[in-house]
Amino acid sequence: MNSLKLKASLLVTGIRAEESAIAGLGETYKEQNHGLFGWDFENHKGILLPDDFILPDGAVVQFRLNSLSPYIVKSKGNELALFLNDAEICTVKWINRPRFYAQKTSSGQDMVKIGQIGGEDCLFFCYQNYCSHFGSNKQCYFCNLVSTFREYRSVMPKKDIQSIGEVAKTAWGEGMVNHILLTGGCFSNEKEVSLISDIFQSIRDNTGFERIPGTILPSPAKGDDIRRYYDTGIQAIGYSMEIWDDRLYQAICPGKSESTSHDEFVRSIGKAVNIFGPGNVYGVLVMGLETKETFLDGIRTLSGMGANIVPFVWSPNPGSKFAGHRAPTPEWYFDTVMEAAAIIRRNNVPTGDENHCYKCDGNSLLHDALRVK
Repeated sequence: MNSLKLKASLLVTGIRAEESAIAGLGETYKEQNHGLFGWDFENHKGILLPDDFILPDGAVVQFRLNSLSPYIVKSKGNELALFLNDAEICTVKWINRPRFYAQKTSSGQDMVKIGQIGGEDCLFFCYQNYCSHFGSNKQCYFCNLVSTFREYRSVMPKKDIQSIGEVAKTAWGEGMVNHILLTGGCFSNEKEVSLISDIFQSIRDNTGFERIPGTILPSPAKGDDIRRYYDTGIQAIGYSMEIWDDRLYQAICPGKSESTSHDEFVRSIGKAVNIFGPGNVYGVLVMGLETKETFLDGIRTLSGMGANIVPFVWSPNPGSKFAGHRAPTPEWYFDTVMEAAAIIRRNNVPTGDENHCYKCDGNSLLHDALRVK
């Protein structure tokens, strides 16, 4: 089976694993720690699950539990095999558990509760597991940030700045990390830029980086704040636009659209490209909540400005307002993302792989599509 089509099907349909296949999880192999969202089709509090896995061509796939999925990982001798019902498809591999997951900071905090590895090589920090839009019931309809934290409580809601720097130093010292992703829920009355500046100073002090390879994904950065984010030392910045179609954006993201309009996003992304450089700005979209036509219109506009795009494959997460809904078919995702990749190639957007790459994109298809020649 075509690897990209298979990944699309696994993300849309979900997956399960027999008990013998997850032996060593949480010790030898990396487990879910719910650092931000819950992407599974169902909650599984108290049950360890893989965070992600690798297909034979190197594609990283996020593990999204669906107890009714026809896809199942089984043990096969010394290997793991992916089956569709009773038919074997290919071998797969879990990802090794980072050593720092079992270590503590100098203040005695569990490092895994502060930072986690996304995919194979992306060090992830959520500096605050809360979004102010939940307080007014205006959260994005696809988001389960707050409910995920309340369900699992597997990470610290607010992370000590010095501890973040220590985790970064330890994780990079293992040789597993190539870049960082730092994000948090939408802030209300807190000084987000100042907080992020202090966090990156701690990371720079602990790692020795002058400029940090990776991406900051804050509340939408506007005006002079864009330059301030650049001055923190991070190499790339992202914008969670969510939906390109303006009317759908207002309907699905009621709180965010009140504070940042579609046009403000586009203007800010253009300014950010001028500051961070082409390829070092990302428009983040939730793929599958709008038509193919409007989604590709967004790809054309953003890539034409020199920005990259990270389109997450939507999952109807438990705890979100869209829980229980259905995503488009895997074929829709495959066809749409292949057209998106062709548009980006024509616009010659630099890959930006040193800040975000296919190895950390278990829940997106675009990086994999761009690898297809």
